[in-house]
Amino acid sequence: MKIFISILLVLVSLHASEYYAKAEPKELFSVKALVSGEVVFVNDRQEGTESDGNVVVIVDDAIDKEDLKSSKLKLKYLLSNISLMNQNLVNSKRVAQINEDNYKRVKNLSSYSKTQKDTKLLSMINAQNSYISVKTSLENLKTQKEDLKLKIKTLQDRIKKKNISVLNGQYIYKIYPRIGDYVNPGTKLMDLYDVSGAKLVIYLSLDELVGIEQKKIYLDGLETSYKIDKTWSVADSVNISSYRVEILIKKPKQFSKLVKIEFK
Repeated sequence: MKIFISILLVLVSLHASEYYAKAEPKELFSVKALVSGEVVFVNDRQEGTESDGNVVVIVDDAIDKEDLKSSKLKLKYLLSNISLMNQNLVNSKRVAQINEDNYKRVKNLSSYSKTQKDTKLLSMINAQNSYISVKTSLENLKTQKEDLKLKIKTLQDRIKKKNISVLNGQYIYKIYPRIGDYVNPGTKLMDLYDVSGAKLVIYLSLDELVGIEQKKIYLDGLETSYKIDKTWSVADSVNISSYRVEILIKKPKQFSKLVKIEFK
């Protein structure tokens, strides 16, 4: 009887650290709309496949593209005006300097009447005012240029956010909108999986966690060099009194396949 109990205890101990888990994709991502608008294109053939990097969903961007085209043209003309205004400023400054020199040359001469001196003074003041006016106009044009450049960047960003693509290699699990749907910021567009690797999730009791970091991990009976990636310090809300443990592994040939996990 004692021998039978001992054998039973050995068998129990051998299977105490044996678990099963599905090889799940490493991460799940949800892509949500960042701008509002009508959905005008959906590449639903990409659903259930790894992304090829192309656009998957397009929110109507026709008006934005027209506005961007117009804004770029306006910026081109504005830059030309700024160039001309810069030359005008140089010329105005030279005229102002000539008038100032002329006035300074005669203002103390007794051979010039007060009327003649006042005429020179008025010419100098008008030239200075003209220079100030040109300089002010140039500063306004520069402000318009910065505003227009900001508008162009904003439109480019908006158009980019309306043309939603997925990085190469990510698995497009689900595409939600269809052509004609209207989306708002926060509307879910896609669920993606990072399939560059996989994770195994198991739930262990406190007793099972003791010393587990020092044990080797065996998958389907084969020894591996894998280590535990994460161990939750708060018990799971579903698996009561158990703690979530994650093991990251290389990309398997088949996801969702059941894998036997042993710690020895």
